[in-house]
Formats: sequence, C-alpha cells, structure tokens
Amino acid sequence: MKNRFFLLLMALSFILIIIRAFQIQILEHEEHKRYIDLLQTRIIKVPAPRGIIFSSDGEALAKDETVYILDPWLNDIDKLKKTGLLSSDELFKLVSGESVCLDKARAEILSKIGIRITVGYRRKYGPIAPHVIGYVNADREGTYGVEKVYNEFLRGSEGVKMVFVEPSGRIASEVIKSPPKPGENVVLTIDSRIQKVAEKSLEDVGKPGSVILSNVKTGEIIALDSSPKFDPQVFSDGLTKREWERLSRSYSSPLINRTISSAYNPGSSIKILWAIAALLNGVDPNEHVNCHGVFEYRNSKGKVVATYKDWKLEGHGPTDLRKAIRVSCNVYFYQLGLKLGVEKLVEVARRFGIFERTKIDLPGERNGLLPSPTWKISKTGEQWYPGDTILMSIGQGYLEVTPIEMLKLVSLVANKGIFYRPHVVKRIGSKTVNPEIETRIDVDPKIWDFLKEAMVDVTSFKGNEEEDPGTAYHVFRDFPYKVAGKTGTAETNDGDPHSWFVGFAPADDPEVAIVVMVEHGGYGSGAAAQIAKKILMEYFKLKESGQEIPVSSRSQD
Repeated sequence: MKNRFFLLLMALSFILIIIRAFQIQILEHEEHKRYIDLLQTRIIKVPAPRGIIFSSDGEALAKDETVYILDPWLNDIDKLKKTGLLSSDELFKLVSGESVCLDKARAEILSKIGIRITVGYRRKYGPIAPHVIGYVNADREGTYGVEKVYNEFLRGSEGVKMVFVEPSGRIASEVIKSPPKPGENVVLTIDSRIQKVAEKSLEDVGKPGSVILSNVKTGEIIALDSSPKFDPQVFSDGLTKREWERLSRSYSSPLINRTISSAYNPGSSIKILWAIAALLNGVDPNEHVNCHGVFEYRNSKGKVVATYKDWKLEGHGPTDLRKAIRVSCNVYFYQLGLKLGVEKLVEVARRFGIFERTKIDLPGERNGLLPSPTWKISKTGEQWYPGDTILMSIGQGYLEVTPIEMLKLVSLVANKGIFYRPHVVKRIGSKTVNPEIETRIDVDPKIWDFLKEAMVDVTSFKGNEEEDPGTAYHVFRDFPYKVAGKTGTAETNDGDPHSWFVGFAPADDPEVAIVVMVEHGGYGSGAAAQIAKKILMEYFKLKESGQEIPVSSRSQD
C-alpha cells in the first residue's frame, strides 16, 4: 500500500512538470519570447591589473590599487538615492551618466543590497626614480620610462564578460567569457636605498643635474637620477591641458631625463678619451710640456694670433700625460690636440662609440655631438680652425656629450675595453635579463693600466711643495676605497660652469662606474665630486653590511 502511494505521488509530480512545461513552451511562448527579445546583450571588458615594478631590494615603486566603480547604466539610480550613502555631487555625476569611484567600505555595503559594483585599478607610484619608472596614461597604457618600454609585459590581458540587460537598465544576468590575465611583475636593477641617496644629494645642491651609477661587469644601472623630478601620479590620474602646459613649458624642464636626453660640453672629463687617442697614436706619455698658465698659438710666421689660458694662472710647470690628467692641465691638452689633429681625435672617438647612443632600455636617448671639419662646413658654412681643435681638446667648443655616454667611457676604462649595454630591468616575471656586451675595444692592456693609475692620482695624490694634488684629492682623501676619477669644469655662456665627475671603484677591481653632472654647479672638484662620494659611500656601506632583500616571489597588493 505504501509503495503504491509513492508511485502515485511520483506520477502526479511528473504530470505537473509536463503541464508546466506545456504552459511555458506552448501557451506562454510568445510572452517569454518577447521578454528575451527585449533583453540587450552587452560585452564588457574586465580590466587586468598591471604588474608591479619592484626595485632590486624589494620596494614596490609602481603598483595597482583596487578601485570600486559605480556605473549609472548598471544600477537603479532611484535605489541608490535611497541608500543615503552617496553625496549630492556623486548622485549628480550618476544622473549625468558619469561613473563614481567608491571607497571599499561603501562598495561592500552597496553590493550586499544588490547594487552592482565594478572593480577597476588605479596606478600608484612611489616617490623615487620617476625618469626610470615613467607613467601610464588615463587608459593605463605605458607612455614613458619602463612603463612604456615594457608595457607589453606589464599590462596583462583584459578579460571579457557578457551581460544581459533589461529594458529598465537592470542587469538580468552576466557570463564571464574569459577572465583577465594579470601583467607580469618587473624587477629593476635600481637599488632604492642608493637611489634615495643620489636623489637627496642632487636635490640638496639645488640645481638641475644627473647621476648614474652602474655595475661595470653587467651593465645594470644601480641608480639613475635626473633633477628636477616630476610626479608621475598626475599622468596616471589624468592630466588637464593646463597642467600639461605648465609641466612642458617649465624653465627647469622636469620631464627631460637629463642622463640620456641632454648633451653638454664635457669639460676636462673628456681628457680621458684624448689621453687614449694620444697613447694609441704613439705619443710618449713621459714627454713634458712646460705649463706657464697660458698657451700662445702662433701662425706659420711665428706670430701669436691667440692665447688660451689654463685654469691655474701661474701654471703647473713641467707636465707629462699622467700629471696632466691628475691636475687637469689645459695647456698640455691644448698642445696635445694640435699635435694629434682633429682627424685623429674624431677617429678614436668614433672607434670607441662615445658619441653614440648606448641603447639603454629607456625611451628618449639622444646622442652627443662629435664635431669635425666636414660637420662644421655643413652646419655653419665655415672651415675648421686650429682654435676649434684647441677648444675640443679640453671638452669645449662644439663638442657635446650625454652623461650616459660618459658612463660608457669610464666603464670601458674600468673594464679594460668591454662595455655592457646599460639596462634598468633585471627580471620580467621569472625571466632574468642577461648582460649583453655592447662594445669591445682591443688595445694594449698597458693603456688601461696607465689611465687607471692617472685617474687614481686624481683622487689620492696628496701633492707636496713641488707638485699639485689631484683635483679631487680634497674630496676623497679620507675615502676607505680607492677611486679612479676625473673632474670636469665645462664653461658656459650663461652663468657658472657645469660640474662633472666621472670615475669607477674600487680602482683595482672595479665594480661600479659613476657619472655626476650638475648644471652650473661650478668646479668639478666641488659639487659633482661631493655627490659622487656620497653615492659611492652608500654603495660600499650596503655591500659591507650584506643587506639584500629577495624579490622573487611577490604578488600584487
């Protein structure tokens, strides 16, 4: 009896299902068809979080923050008004068809009562290295710096979802067609601790300039600063036309990366290259020039037609090549330039590729200017004069170089003819960026040894009653590591000279090369050398302490 009851119950249930199906599919078919036809199908892109940009010591320098977006076409505005959670300005935006960004707390409350919240992302930048990191535009596409060069890895892939919208605007349902794929994290070669010291040291001077510190054995850029800086956040959040005009027209040009995009007279720092040219062309480094503080240029008849002063008016006395580098004797290099001739200077410069782009992985690199007689005729319509060669021999006149090109020069000396392509990215996702030789120069090893010893004299030769000290001795005399360096003071037409210091350390087994350039900073033995000392001190302090933070397994915050 009991079994018969259950069978009857099952039969009745089946009959009811058949009746309901008949009702929906046959009797109410037209009504449901009209409802389905009224539904609108929309394809919505689901944003992907961009990868994080880390410093080599693990600090997140650029990352995405989650934002909660209220879209007017996804929700009933009257219902939103009744919640009392939105301000009048926010409600006005919704009525006007604009989206509204919410904080997490309100987003959670609204989502619990059926309000649809869209999750998006906002790029957030740290306070350092804007010329390295760059920025994204309002569409979250990289448009400068690492954000631009490595955009294809950082941006990830957008997802797609399909939503069915009722005539009233309410979403009836949604289907995820494909989930977003987050971008890959990027680890820079930049050490945030050294970068901060570089930025503060340059900022304290209060003048525009640039700093580069690199690993000579890999090409990794450990610190790179261009001053003044800019705030990349304004580009990510959306820049008004007025803000853009203010930035782009600023006298201090904060958007220019001076390390790779600005070229200057190198002053005496270029004497390293001309010393190489001398040794390659058979000049005896022990041959002396008697420096009286002034050089008189005479024509073929022996008549003095021009005089060129040394920076030391009383002169340096008998000076050979090593001393000329140590004390930066202009009179020696005036005569060396004339002895070699402009063609030999240009030939060696081209062989070493000093006035060419280094192919660093940052946008906007320009090359310097290596003038020649042919160049001068094409640009000015005038012939090349001996005075042009004289000025060129001390890094003045038409000669221009970028700071990163000077980094190449000192790196070649430090690494005995090998220069690795400079790069600011160490790892993309799980893939490591390997060192790549950009230039290899084969010369007699004694040339590199000679230059190193002369550059060490610049920072360590104390001097005595008869001999002047190195031009940077007073800066580095108490430095615990041996530094090979060269100062440069480049005269300008509009104020104080530019201050240069280039070098590498430790001199006997070089690890890092450094270039500091301060616009209108005065003597190279002043502002630039002092900044270089602070940065090198921080580098060796961290090395001695063994501080290193692994960054191999970080996720988006």
